[in-house]
Amino acid sequence: MLPAQTIGKNIKDIIRLIPYDQIRHMSNVGILVDVMANKIMQNVPRTAASYPYRHFGHAAFYHDIGKAYISQELLSKQGKLTAEETQAVQQHTLLAQELFYQIRERKILGFPEYLISLSHDAAVYHHEWWNGQGYPFGLSHDQIPFISRVTAICDAYDAMTSTRTYRRAYSHEFACEELEKKSGIQFDPELVKAFLANEAEFLSLAARRVTAV
Repeated sequence: MLPAQTIGKNIKDIIRLIPYDQIRHMSNVGILVDVMANKIMQNVPRTAASYPYRHFGHAAFYHDIGKAYISQELLSKQGKLTAEETQAVQQHTLLAQELFYQIRERKILGFPEYLISLSHDAAVYHHEWWNGQGYPFGLSHDQIPFISRVTAICDAYDAMTSTRTYRRAYSHEFACEELEKKSGIQFDPELVKAFLANEAEFLSLAARRVTAV
C-alpha cells in the first residue's frame, strides 16, 4: 500500500521523491525508447500505424515511478544489495501498480490521461522476462505488453552503460553483447535484433545523454 499522504498529491510532487540519479536514468530510458519506437514505427504495416508508438518515450519515462516509495538511502546504497534489500527494491513494480490505480481513481492528480495505460505497462511489467522468469508476475512472451518489452531493453542498456554509485559504466560493446546473450531469455529476441540493427545510433545517444552518477 502507498503512504496515506500520497492521496491528493500531484504526480510532479511524487516524482520529486525520487533521487536525482534515478530521474536521470528515467529520462535516458525515455529517450532510448522514443528512438527505438520510431525505428519500429518505420517498419510496421500501415494498418498498425495508429498504434501509439509516438507516445512510447514519454510513457517509458515513468517506468521507475514506483521508486518514489522506496527508501532513498536504499536506492543510493554503495555496494551490493542484500537479498532482503533486493526484494525491497523489486517492490517498485507493485508500488507502481498501486500508484496507477490511484491515478485512475483520480486520487493522484496531474498525470496525462493519454499516457496512463502505456505508462502503467512500462512501470509494472518492465522486469518481466521473455522466458517467464522475471517479476512481479512471471509473465512470458506476448503476455508482456509490447511497451514493457521495449522498455526492458532500453532500461538494461542504460543501466549497464551508466556509472552508478557502486560501479563504473560498462562499454557500449559489452552492453550489446549482454543484450544478445539474453535474447530469448530475458528479452524479446525480435526487439533485441531491432536494437542491435541500430546500435550505432544508440551509441551516439549514449555519448550525448546525461549519465547517472
